[in-house]
Amino acid sequence: MNTLYFTSPYRRSLRTIRLEYGEVKNKFVLRTFEGNIIGRRVSEGSPKEEVFDDEKELLKKVYETKKGLLDGRWIVKNKQSFSQPSFLKTEIIDGKISFEFSVDIDPVKLDEQKTKIKKDFVEKIDKEIETNIRNGDRKKEKL
Repeated sequence: MNTLYFTSPYRRSLRTIRLEYGEVKNKFVLRTFEGNIIGRRVSEGSPKEEVFDDEKELLKKVYETKKGLLDGRWIVKNKQSFSQPSFLKTEIIDGKISFEFSVDIDPVKLDEQKTKIKKDFVEKIDKEIETNIRNGDRKKEKL
């Protein structure tokens, strides 16, 4: 499947449109995902899916959609330019839509995140213990 990402600034968020298109089970499919990026949080709605009988129709629709978005001042982004999780994969099999959930995890980023969480946890526990010791000392002084 080929993918095109488009972004458009909107107040405090970044609006996104992702087009996935290609051949699936002898049919040509165009999936359009609309979403937002607010800070580091990415949200994306359910895809709008269109099925075409031949590749020429599909490519014409992709071209028209891309042209319309660019005319509307949307910006084309590559996949690496921002994080874009893909948790849901849809396919049409025998005229029925099937769903498959998946999560891509980068082991290096996962290890970095684990290390950061551990460090933050230890720092917070140390502060809490120190505060409790101080509070305990103050209670003893009052007695």
